[in-house]
Amino acid sequence: MSPATIRVLCVAGALALAGCAAHPRETLLAGETMGSAWTIKIAGKLPAPAAVLETGAQAEFERVNRALSTYRPTSALSRFNDTPTDAWVDIDAELAAVMGYALSLGERSAGAYDVTVGPLVDLWGFGPDPATRTVPDAAAIEAARARVGWRSVEVDVARHRARKPPGVRVDLSSLGKGRGVDRVAEYLDARGVSNYLIDLSGKLRARGRNARGERWRVAVEKPGPDDTSGRAGIVPEVVELADESIATAGDYRRYFESGGRHYSHIIDPRTGYPVTHATLSATAMASDCMTADALATVLMALTPERALALAANMKIPALLIRRDAERIDLAPSADWPAR
Repeated sequence: MSPATIRVLCVAGALALAGCAAHPRETLLAGETMGSAWTIKIAGKLPAPAAVLETGAQAEFERVNRALSTYRPTSALSRFNDTPTDAWVDIDAELAAVMGYALSLGERSAGAYDVTVGPLVDLWGFGPDPATRTVPDAAAIEAARARVGWRSVEVDVARHRARKPPGVRVDLSSLGKGRGVDRVAEYLDARGVSNYLIDLSGKLRARGRNARGERWRVAVEKPGPDDTSGRAGIVPEVVELADESIATAGDYRRYFESGGRHYSHIIDPRTGYPVTHATLSATAMASDCMTADALATVLMALTPERALALAANMKIPALLIRRDAERIDLAPSADWPAR
């Protein structure tokens, strides 16, 4: 159950945000963080120079990355993972808050969402180490599963401390980008920016209206049945956002094939194997981007039937894109907004 995204495109008329020219009353900020490009589209007058806002946004992304990165050995998360004891240890406040939410989602999803899945992600070649692109043997999978289990991790959010058994590692990649988007949104709010759309690798958060005075419009990518590039067969499902977030998880961008089988980077922590059901991608909406990011991942880890049942139970606006041998179909939850 490692993170995954497919593009969620910002649409202004027929133009996608990525690479499109800004409207005369819109400003486009851009940068890179967490191994991906980010953009912010701001409508209307700026309360500060664009360069100042761009620098401030980059600093917020960096702050979250210093707390949650699994790739940086000096991040707060990496230091916690390297703790050689199961005693309570002080941790970064940002890390404590995100871990607290992640563990609560593990409870609500009956373990389909598990932030200790890292050993399995690494074993299948989708972690920080170079990918092996080979199918692990059953013994290796069982050995990795022995170090997986979200219930073995405890966090005291109020006191900024946590504990876990040695050898258990927490991976927050499935919601880290969403958290970064939220922190940037808070920064823009504090600076007086009232109309914006933030996009970090398909994790989006909108506020206010675009330069035309309309809700921000985004399109969920719909690939063709045999598409693995993310470029062919795009038939978008358009959604309007106002003070909302949206994120998508999918299985066709990061994968490998062996023996004629497709192995996705979405690992089911309960089995130790990549998911094999018919869901090609799952999109979730929420008020904040961290929640949307995590929910998209857990919906992707479940079978279509169980994902839609969870979405109904939690009142999640969700859209599944499912595949069969000949076609792609859309399966919205009851709370998914009409086009």
